[in-house]
Amino acid sequence: MKKKLKLKISAVMLSIVLALTMVATPSIFTARDVSAEEDTQSQEIFNNWAMAAMITNKPKEYFNEKERPDLETAVIYTVLQYGVQANTNKEIDVEEFCSKVNDNFAGIKDFKESQLEALDTQGVYTYDKANHKIIIPGGGAGDGLICTYLGQNWEDKITKYGKWIDFADPSEDPYYIALDVDDENKIIAYRSIDASKVSANLEIYHSGWNDDGDYIDRDTSYMKDDNGTTKAYLPYDASYHVGYRIKIEDGNNTDPVEFNEEDLGEDALTIEFSSQNKNILEKDADDETRVTAYEDKGSTVLDYQLKSNGNPIFEGQLPCTVYNLSITDSYSICLLPSESRQLSVKVEGMDQDQLTYEWSGDCKIDKVSGNTCQITAPSETIGWEDNKNIAVTAYINDGKIKIGTKKESIRVANCDLSIIYAKSDQNPSIDAGGDTLKVGQTYTITLNGADFGWNFGNGEGEKRQTFYTLDFNLNGESITATEKEENLSMKENKMTIGIGAGGGYPNRIIKVNQSGTLTITGKIYRDGKLFRETPVRTFKVEGNEVKPSEPTTPSQPAKPSEPATKKPTQPTVSVKTTKLKSVKNAKGKKMTIKWEKNTAGNGYQIQYSTSKKFAKGNKTKTISKNKTTSYTIKKLKKKKTYYVRIRTYKKVSGKTYYSGWSSVKKVKIKK
Repeated sequence: MKKKLKLKISAVMLSIVLALTMVATPSIFTARDVSAEEDTQSQEIFNNWAMAAMITNKPKEYFNEKERPDLETAVIYTVLQYGVQANTNKEIDVEEFCSKVNDNFAGIKDFKESQLEALDTQGVYTYDKANHKIIIPGGGAGDGLICTYLGQNWEDKITKYGKWIDFADPSEDPYYIALDVDDENKIIAYRSIDASKVSANLEIYHSGWNDDGDYIDRDTSYMKDDNGTTKAYLPYDASYHVGYRIKIEDGNNTDPVEFNEEDLGEDALTIEFSSQNKNILEKDADDETRVTAYEDKGSTVLDYQLKSNGNPIFEGQLPCTVYNLSITDSYSICLLPSESRQLSVKVEGMDQDQLTYEWSGDCKIDKVSGNTCQITAPSETIGWEDNKNIAVTAYINDGKIKIGTKKESIRVANCDLSIIYAKSDQNPSIDAGGDTLKVGQTYTITLNGADFGWNFGNGEGEKRQTFYTLDFNLNGESITATEKEENLSMKENKMTIGIGAGGGYPNRIIKVNQSGTLTITGKIYRDGKLFRETPVRTFKVEGNEVKPSEPTTPSQPAKPSEPATKKPTQPTVSVKTTKLKSVKNAKGKKMTIKWEKNTAGNGYQIQYSTSKKFAKGNKTKTISKNKTTSYTIKKLKKKKTYYVRIRTYKKVSGKTYYSGWSSVKKVKIKK
């Protein structure tokens, strides 16, 4: 026999999950418009019935539309409708009370006062026969048995779903119920739902803007059914929302009923999860509803619990795979008119042999074989605004399950290169004109036309061939800058070459400290071979020579055993790149930028622009503390898309050194 109930009703009330929002999913079943008042009232019906069944110890006393519910439970349910308040007696006229019992249930039509005396009040109310009153004293009973609200369906009637769990007796199996209510808020039926028809799974998804500029919740789900097992396949270098989805196959509905945490709003179950390999997936340090995939690629498992008031209602494991799908290591692909090239897709984090591929695009595609294909460019050049695309989609299980798609932009051009220059306060993409430079002035030298899409086939890792070189010759002394981001200088600092300032083409920042003649030549490489070379550009450098400070001559000759005084050398400084985590639109035409902490430098430099390639209108914000990991930029333009990147800076001996830029993230300003 079930143990007697011992907790106060007030404690039981705290155990009930209150849900005051409609939780129907329109894509699964037809929703019906209801007011907030109607929705709140229907939720109270579920809460009160669950509590009444708990108090009477009859949570398994089911009834259908043609049956009468248990009278003891029905009466206590009606008592609860009047409200139970501690230390407060409430008196109800019996005739009114009996009428309300009849109104509450479709299966009760003739409940009378004469039936009250035979019912167990469970201490919830008192029947005053002499005065024909129902007295509600504000006390009661309960135990560890709790019915957690899961969600509701609006079709021809309202159906509330719940799960009974006895936390006081773990040996008791949990079970599921459905409570049907009609348009007049009468309880029609209280039904059992087979546990095999209910599932609750973690769900990883992305929310974002669609092509029409509308914000879409759960825009992309990464959940896949792999031979009966739910798995998540997540693209590398991103952050994701973590939610849940409850699915109920109710025989009264044609389609399954589904709920998620957004449907329930504030009354959703709380999600607790942890990764078995935090190098692959890790909970976001700033947002516990998100998971990040910034470090390694591969497979791991998320252990999770869905809780109500701290009690676990569901628990399980979600297998996850973080992968990186790429066609080329460069930014887009550049082709000469009518040129044909072979492309191959590379997958990291998954076994390439288990994948199949499908190629598609705006150009001619042939010679498809496994992970490779050949593309042929149109016969005419194409401007930036008319770029073509090539895409590859990866599948598992012999093409039955789509994992993801990688798209690359294709530009058709002739690749005409030139050297252009600009002063430090000018737009580096526009040539300043003339052929004279000033000693001590800072300039940006740009390899114009060297779109990074030409950086194709140059390999990677130890076999990597540099994409570009800039050869400088000042008065017969030469120095070469490559794509390796490092600071360079000629002997005695006659000329210094700093790291580029970003932009659509390769560039370097120079400062010439000696007058004379400076020549600059640019080259780019493709497939490890010289592809294009600029004409030599010659500058006349004018002004007083800036001499480096000379070492102090000692007043006494140095002893033979003492080392000779050496001129200080330029330090070689390497600065670690910072990883950009997320860029989000915040209310008031703002965007909030988050990045991983990088204490290898002194601070950060954020650059943002409405230009995808940072070719113009760039704005920069310097963050002076290396422990800072977020920043909000204000006064942005509504309906504009902004592109954001970040780099680290480090100060050594009075000089500032920069890392390379992070990958670029974009955000559209909608609010």
